Amino acid sequence: MGIKEYSLEMRGMPRRDLEEYFLSIGGELKGKGRFLGPNWEVNLSDTWYCSLGKIQIPATQLTFRVNEEDGDKFVWAFRLKFLSAGG
Repeated sequence: MGIKEYSLEMRGMPRRDLEEYFLSIGGELKGKGRFLGPNWEVNLSDTWYCSLGKIQIPATQLTFRVNEEDGDKFVWAFRLKFLSAGG
């Protein structure tokens, strides 16, 4: 059983929403931006802002470390939770 690492960049999502999600699924805050849960670990970067014309959008880099067997399902559930349509 190995560990698989995934990286995602989330734009337009407040960091606080990301933090609340990881706490709600059983994670514990173990330092600045580091969440540990059963068989997973997530690190959140500091938020920076991307410019789209005159609009400033928050962005956060996420690094997931998950057991290989659970990795794809874990990241899929996360992406589904934060799926949004613009327009």
